[in-house]
Amino acid sequence: MPEVGPGEAAAGNAAAAAATGWRGAVGAARTSDQLARSLRVVGILIALAGVWLYFSLKSEYFFTQSNIFNILLQASNVGIIAAGLTVVMIAGEIDLSIGSLEALAGSVAAIVIIRHGQSVWLGIVAGVAATVLAGVVSGFLTSKLKVVSFISTLAMLGIAQGIAFLLTNGQAVAGFPSPYDKIGTSDIRGFPGAVVIAIVVFLALHVMLTRTKLGIQIYAVGGNAQSAAYAGIRVGRVKLIALAISGLTAGVGGLIVSSRLDAGNGLFGAGDLLGAVAAVVIGGTSLFGGIGTVVGTAIGVVMIATINNGLVLLNIPDFWQQSVVGSIIIGAMVLDQLAKTARSVIRA
Repeated sequence: MPEVGPGEAAAGNAAAAAATGWRGAVGAARTSDQLARSLRVVGILIALAGVWLYFSLKSEYFFTQSNIFNILLQASNVGIIAAGLTVVMIAGEIDLSIGSLEALAGSVAAIVIIRHGQSVWLGIVAGVAATVLAGVVSGFLTSKLKVVSFISTLAMLGIAQGIAFLLTNGQAVAGFPSPYDKIGTSDIRGFPGAVVIAIVVFLALHVMLTRTKLGIQIYAVGGNAQSAAYAGIRVGRVKLIALAISGLTAGVGGLIVSSRLDAGNGLFGAGDLLGAVAAVVIGGTSLFGGIGTVVGTAIGVVMIATINNGLVLLNIPDFWQQSVVGSIIIGAMVLDQLAKTARSVIRA
């Protein structure tokens, strides 16, 4: 059975959406691609189960409650920024700035709370506001000035990290009060609180993508921007919102990282881009837009965290972890290209 992505279904139903309303378009798109998405998620789950089985057989310490909780904790902040990146990629764009935006959020919070002695809530709001603003700027450059998102977000990567280093004078600003530290270190009967935050983010974005007018517009724009525009969808606005959402999730992820490390710095979180991209593409989100789910991304980020954790338990050097993740990204890109070619042949 040919795979039909949500973006393609959305683009095909865009004219109907204009006439009958977005609720009808959501139902039509969801019905047409439900089987394909379910099969994709099941496939990723089977692969994850295989990885867990392998490491369980190789290390007696892998399949323990403490280690499983550790895997989920390690996946939490990367998962949060990957969730926002998923929205951007479904819309047919990319956000390379998310790691640096994490660093910016933590640095802003550290300056407000530690250096200036302001309240924890003010620091949290300031940190997230800074990253949302950065996302809006990237979105404006992409949607209004027609700068490709690869360039606009690459530029924002440098700007955000530079500002973070300037704010902190290149040093770690440490010593958050206890309420802030609990953002990333608290637990609920042993279950990591940061994982709960990640689950809430994933659920919120899943509902947004599958149950709202904005969600169907994001799929439609990523599937076929021209058809979406003909149907009356404001393509530029949708892309700007998608990048703003990515900025929001990057800010939340940055707060978790800085609270766990009890400091803000221009480097904290900046290296999470590779893991986030890997999680999104492993989760089945197309690099060409219009196809993907945050559910798949959630499984993908657990996959990446599992591989990193398992390699550590097997005493495999750190540089192999980066090589493995990079290889997974290449493999996912090849599969995505093959899937796109197959869909083109079937339609022809």
